[in-house]
Amino acid sequence: MRGPSTGPTITAGLVAGFLAVTSLVLPWFDLLGRERSSIDILRSASALDVLEGSVKVVVIGGWLLAPISVSAAMLLAASGRHRISAMLLLPVGAITILIVGASFFVDEVELAWGAFIGLLSALTASILAIMVLTRPRPTNAPGGST
Repeated sequence: MRGPSTGPTITAGLVAGFLAVTSLVLPWFDLLGRERSSIDILRSASALDVLEGSVKVVVIGGWLLAPISVSAAMLLAASGRHRISAMLLLPVGAITILIVGASFFVDEVELAWGAFIGLLSALTASILAIMVLTRPRPTNAPGGST
């Protein structure tokens, strides 16, 4: 007996993940009256040595790996590997929360509309990924397991 299909759930998660990584180029922060994308902020923080050492590697590496992770998740979902695809979507929400959360510690930075789109879609992608991962695995025979 087969369990419920994860196809629609992972598809919705991938759409949300795609929207989250696409929002990287939208205005995320209003800094001193000028809107900047998250990529602009990371580039500026790196150039000004605000981020140093391993923190710099983790923040910039994680943020730039998000599009690669979502792209790989799409390819895996297309080949029917929904659980592995969901595992690649999980970190997108955590990374986005860290970046948006860090902005609350900077006085002159206000969140712009792109941050809300990115945060909402990244959290949606992560929640849907959790739904795929916690759904019972389908079985091929009654009482059997795969």
